[in-house]
Amino acid sequence: MPSPTISVVIPAHNRPDAMVRCLDALAAQTVAAWSFEVIVVDDGSEPPLAIDASRWTARFPLMVIHQRNTGPSGARNRGVAATQAEFLAFTDDDCLPEPTWLDRLLATLRDSPTALVGGSTRNGLSDDICSETSQLIVELVYRHFNSDRQRAYFFASNNFACARHAFEASGGFDQSFRLASEDRDFCDRWRMNGAPLIWREDAWIEHRHPQTFREFTNLHFRYGIGAWQYQRTRSLRQSGSMTEDLAFHRTLIPTTARLLARYPLGKRFRIALLLVWWQLVNAIGFFAGMQRRT
Repeated sequence: MPSPTISVVIPAHNRPDAMVRCLDALAAQTVAAWSFEVIVVDDGSEPPLAIDASRWTARFPLMVIHQRNTGPSGARNRGVAATQAEFLAFTDDDCLPEPTWLDRLLATLRDSPTALVGGSTRNGLSDDICSETSQLIVELVYRHFNSDRQRAYFFASNNFACARHAFEASGGFDQSFRLASEDRDFCDRWRMNGAPLIWREDAWIEHRHPQTFREFTNLHFRYGIGAWQYQRTRSLRQSGSMTEDLAFHRTLIPTTARLLARYPLGKRFRIALLLVWWQLVNAIGFFAGMQRRT
């Protein structure tokens, strides 16, 4: 068998059924069999993740690594350390990559081998109002920060790819980001190295992350804490300021109004309320992060 060209690294934690669905989706990729490998890093699941690799042997080699819980940054770094593949792709255990996902990421990487290439994400649980709102927030971020597809600014870590040597040159994921914003920090350091971020908009994954209202609140509170850590880290290394984020918030209302128009009136109203709540709990998390450092 030839050596895999690209390694798909997936942190996993306490979602065994979702992990199997993710691997099934990877088995449907249009790239040639065994041209890619999958490395799953079980980040302290209880009970430990048990997967029968023989289910996918015809399509790709699968490695499962077990470790104590370090958070997704540490799990991704551990997965990268286990591969010698030329390219790396990252997704999460609650994501279903579409069949052309790897093909499209690889095509862009071969044309731009120094780039960080990000794909797009759609919500796979459209009847889950909190999941739909969380995905709408991601869409708002991408529309603002990645309006120039060839000079993008940010990608979520559940859907991007790069050359392994470029990942190593960037320093990998900062494992001090345990709650959130490790992807914002990673993209910031990538830009600092003078390398491009390219949005391959048609490299799709489907995100299936059910959320109760409480889970939605906790998630965006953590994102607020992560945002504070990110801004503090940027300030220390002098890579930027909050100016970019403030510009995003200035355009938020008109952009949100346009995107909400796609929904029926009742659903539109519920999502609008959740977006207001998102802003509030995110701000509370940000100031909570500040208090942790004082």
